Amino acid sequence: MVERKEIEHLGDLVKVELKAPERYIKQVEQILNYFNRLDEVEFDSEKILRREITVNALREDKHEPFVSDDKPLIEKLKKDQNNFIRAPKMV
Repeated sequence: MVERKEIEHLGDLVKVELKAPERYIKQVEQILNYFNRLDEVEFDSEKILRREITVNALREDKHEPFVSDDKPLIEKLKKDQNNFIRAPKMV
């Protein structure tokens, strides 16, 4: 069983202030029970469960620079001091 002090400790570890840690006891217990159920699943198949692709089946990577109006994109961007690129502000 999960105790209040364990929930408080987890809150301290992730630097979150929990005003009512006892609210989370049931949820954490359900998560732990689910992981216990997953551990009980037996899986003894010899089959490969993923489709493997050979290297020959992959496409060849090609570098294609973006060019518009005969100018590369990097030349169209606004540059700041020390040649850094200025991006639009995030709102």
